[in-house]
Amino acid sequence: MESKSFTLPRGMKDVEPEEMNRRLWLYDKIREVVRRYGFQIVEPTTIENLKTLEAKSGPAIRKEIYWFKDKSGRSLGLRFDLTVGIARMIANRYDLPEPIKFATIGGNWRYDEPQFGRYRYFAQWDIEIFGSESPAADAEVISVGADILGNVGLRDFVIRISNRRLTESYLKQVGIRSQIQLEQSLRIIDKIRKEPLDQLRGELKAIKIKEKAMNDILSYIALNGPPAKVLDDLSDYDFREENAKKGLNELRILAGELESFGNVSSCVYDLSIVRGIGYYDGIVFEAFDKGGDDVGSIFGGGRYDKLCRIYGKRDLPATGVAGGIERLMISLERANLFPKMRIGAKVFVASVQEGIRSEAIRLAQTLRSSGVSAEVDLKGRNLSKQLEYANSARIPYVIVLGPKEIQTQSVRIKSMETRGEIEASFTELATKLRTLD
Repeated sequence: MESKSFTLPRGMKDVEPEEMNRRLWLYDKIREVVRRYGFQIVEPTTIENLKTLEAKSGPAIRKEIYWFKDKSGRSLGLRFDLTVGIARMIANRYDLPEPIKFATIGGNWRYDEPQFGRYRYFAQWDIEIFGSESPAADAEVISVGADILGNVGLRDFVIRISNRRLTESYLKQVGIRSQIQLEQSLRIIDKIRKEPLDQLRGELKAIKIKEKAMNDILSYIALNGPPAKVLDDLSDYDFREENAKKGLNELRILAGELESFGNVSSCVYDLSIVRGIGYYDGIVFEAFDKGGDDVGSIFGGGRYDKLCRIYGKRDLPATGVAGGIERLMISLERANLFPKMRIGAKVFVASVQEGIRSEAIRLAQTLRSSGVSAEVDLKGRNLSKQLEYANSARIPYVIVLGPKEIQTQSVRIKSMETRGEIEASFTELATKLRTLD
């Protein structure tokens, strides 16, 4: 008979119990922070009409996503981020008080080339604020991201901030007027941490950027440092477009707001940050783990004031941030920040004979109802095989139940690691187990 081998599609992965335990811990830590800021947790649909996904990015997005026709011939697509779905959710909701603050954790699909820390299916946390034009909203989403990293124990990180409105205006000022050439230039700038400078120069030359303009652009995107320093450096620039002046003023206001939130020390202004997604049109930012340059950004986001109008009647200013779960987990693992977590049950209730099994189940049910995870034998094994299973499953404690234990209503809790034993009555058993590591 021919053997069959079923493998995963390229770019996908299974999540094993140990990793899932860590994910659930991480999700809880993220939710703790977003709730402190008053965000409501939602879940946008995983499948959208294809026209929803194409509305901003155009038909070219089909090359980067998973899309298909259903049995009725409708064109659908799997979501590639969480922002689009949430923007669509609120675009016609006039009943929601502003600012609207939504958060979610969920999976996305992108038909990218798989790389370190990024699969074709990946999870993200995401928060969005709709209805506020103020840089205070941008400061809040940045602060939520910083607090999430702090809440999981990550301290050595930097948040790099810029303003896409300012950068686009400057590119136009140095002579890049064509929208196609402008978008191409921004995509090249976005690669600055991935490619050597000479290669970037070559790419800018390939799209016919003149030498002087190229030098001006590279000098501009080299500006980075504490907000006050970069703002001082920018004062030497003669920004002529109103959009540039507006973008610069937004950065000035943002610096003060970040000071109020207590997070300015984690932030630098870095004008090479533009974000690759086309719907950003104001303040943009990315966070990096200083000990993991190979991981890439661990969260990023920015302002997208024109996106909601595409999906409905409401023309709402908006800003948000999203972070990759898999990338953040890499940083946490490297820094040894995950707590020690138990996989599976805390105690195995073994029975010395088949006639005792029903009593073992009742005792396990009592423990479970008291919040203690417990297992019993489900295969009719003898006592030695039950103990062998408990050991191989790394269940730390075992209770052996026989006629004597039932009669006295007491048992011994045996540690599988130390082989030490503690006596406990049935009534105090759950309490004693909860106190054990």
